[in-house]
Amino acid sequence: MSSIRLFLTISIIAVVILANFLAAVHGYQESMQEAEILFDRKLQNYGDFISNSPFYSDSKENPVQENIVHSPVEHILYQVRDKNNLIIGQSSKFPQELKFELLDNQRYVNFDKARWRAITKFNTATERWVVVLENQDVRYNLAESVILKSVYPIVLAIPTIILIVLFIVHIGLKPIRLLANQVEKKKASNLTAIEIDGVPIELERLTQRVNELLIRLDGSLSRESRFASDAAHELRTPIAALNLQMKNLLDEQADYSIESNENIRALSMGVSRMSHLVEQILVLNRGNPELYVGRFKHVSLSELLRALVIDLYPMIEKAKHEIELRLSNESDSYVVKGEEFALSTLFKNLLINAIKYTPEHGQILILISDTDNQIIVKVMDSGIGIPDAKKDRIFERFYRVDGDRNQSQITGCGLGLAIVKQIAELHHIKLTLSDSCFEIQSGKVIEKGLTVTLEFEKYSNSRQKDSSD
Repeated sequence: MSSIRLFLTISIIAVVILANFLAAVHGYQESMQEAEILFDRKLQNYGDFISNSPFYSDSKENPVQENIVHSPVEHILYQVRDKNNLIIGQSSKFPQELKFELLDNQRYVNFDKARWRAITKFNTATERWVVVLENQDVRYNLAESVILKSVYPIVLAIPTIILIVLFIVHIGLKPIRLLANQVEKKKASNLTAIEIDGVPIELERLTQRVNELLIRLDGSLSRESRFASDAAHELRTPIAALNLQMKNLLDEQADYSIESNENIRALSMGVSRMSHLVEQILVLNRGNPELYVGRFKHVSLSELLRALVIDLYPMIEKAKHEIELRLSNESDSYVVKGEEFALSTLFKNLLINAIKYTPEHGQILILISDTDNQIIVKVMDSGIGIPDAKKDRIFERFYRVDGDRNQSQITGCGLGLAIVKQIAELHHIKLTLSDSCFEIQSGKVIEKGLTVTLEFEKYSNSRQKDSSD
């Protein structure tokens, strides 16, 4: 059942139409039976009138030929006989081939390509038999014309009934629409109870359960947020102390054996990875939708990426990479709407991944272009790339391509791209991965690496809009 409103409307209308149809059919049949009785009674009265008429005489001075006259009603024929079964009068069109038993009865006969209602009756006062015939088609048409006039209002009332049903269903489902609108309008950060005046009994329990669920969800999110934040903050201090001690230990490693030095460097890398993990958990915690709703404003992607390239340039220079920020339109600042810190974190993770997984003297290209409705940002590198079979899993938390055993020399925890995906979903950004193939300024064509494409909804880059946020 896809729609309660549609189901109720169709069901009620179907029941109403069926009930009206059955009522109309039943009324039609009953009325036709009543009409048949009335027509038979009229035919009997007509026969009585004919048999009592002094126009017809049993005397021999009035032969039957002189008593053949036109019937005053064309669709009714008659014949009058005396008690000895001699015809003493009849209508001019009465069929001579019809033979009747002189018995009081009612029946149907066929002649002249038509069906006729026949009534035979003996008049005890005049001691005459009378046979009266009436064309059944005429009777039927006359009865139907009268009956249909009473059935038409029932049929014509159906459209009005449908409109009334639609109105009643619309009013009856109004509380459900109000509840749906209340839930739809709630922002991700608003987990307060739903309040609707005059909630029907049928929706009261549902509203209570939804409100209870919101309260439990709010408490659960608060506990999760506090735990992640507190745990990460509490881990920062001992990790910072470990980093300092490891640095001092590395400065004094000349006094140790080669094997001890390797162990110290491995331990140092583990501490660095732990520190990176804590920082990523903090970022991931800040990426919860309830913390960002209401902070969206217009952000210039070109300015944001220029600032990130400057901040990360020491890391880029250390890795001996070439990086280029290329705009399809230098005069455009490519403004999108979003949370500035979140977008900065998104691109920072993408650039750090490109730097870490691109060998020395590699190339990184950031390309910004636009269409009528979108702004497209591509982050391309000449690194090791990602196999197609593993691109679907790369956004999973704590997942690293080939695991830590083959990439242990690269610091990471598998949360970077998970954070990127979470922020992209928060901003309704379409995120896709593909292999790199681009030409850098030196003319060299890169045929290996990763391209991350982000498609933003386009907004006006008017600075006046910033002031309204």
